[in-house]
Amino acid sequence: MNCIKVTKSVFKKLSFPKPKSRKYQNGLVLVIAGGKQYHGSLVFAAKAAARIADLVFISTTKNNFQIVKKYSPTFIVHSLASVRKLARKADSILIGPGIEESRRMKKLVNEIVSSNKDKAIVIDATAIYLLNPGRLHSNCVVTPHAREFESLFGTPPTKENVVRAAREHNCIVCLKGAVDFISNGKKLYCNYTGNEGMTKGGTGDVLAGLLAAFAAKSPLLESALAAHYLNGFAGDLLKKERGLMFDAEDLMEKVPLALKNLGR
Repeated sequence: MNCIKVTKSVFKKLSFPKPKSRKYQNGLVLVIAGGKQYHGSLVFAAKAAARIADLVFISTTKNNFQIVKKYSPTFIVHSLASVRKLARKADSILIGPGIEESRRMKKLVNEIVSSNKDKAIVIDATAIYLLNPGRLHSNCVVTPHAREFESLFGTPPTKENVVRAAREHNCIVCLKGAVDFISNGKKLYCNYTGNEGMTKGGTGDVLAGLLAAFAAKSPLLESALAAHYLNGFAGDLLKKERGLMFDAEDLMEKVPLALKNLGR
């Protein structure tokens, strides 16, 4: 199967705020992330989503409340007990960055995915290990790196298997790597933006946040393609400026300029 190169033209297919649009018309995103050990993943994903969407709800463990609120007063933070109610309000849902690999979270991941088939759902990080692939549906995007891909689908992380997994599970699969392979089961796309400086922790969380924000108001496949292109493009701008001396926080802060440079 031929691999279609992702270009900046994909942004023409996305929905961006109209001049006369009002609050809440440009996307409400629910981010289910963070655990007792990890709060950085949550912050990177939520902050990236907040760059684009009108509103970001966060559902996390209570130990993260003060950390997250201190980081940004714009975050609306709730406990995991409120997650089902928040899911009904949201246009898109991101689940996985930094969550615990526990029986409780496994139950929650599978419930959220299977009971919100009308929502765009981005499944990332730990959620990939906890998900039963039989719960996937047409409004799902999974964003694994090589090891996560093999864990979820039980096959080697090749571009051929990306297409096969997307087709068999009727979802979108985004295999992250030096070249990102993205498929809806019908076509295969290759994203070449990004560089070796983006192997650092947290860059995938920024990607997941961008994807969830785009998907709140735009088609799922185009949202996935645009998020990969933008995330990598922001990383390429950083490499030009400072070589490989940057991290996920730098990447997150570079996203607005990257999007502006792409004409949005």
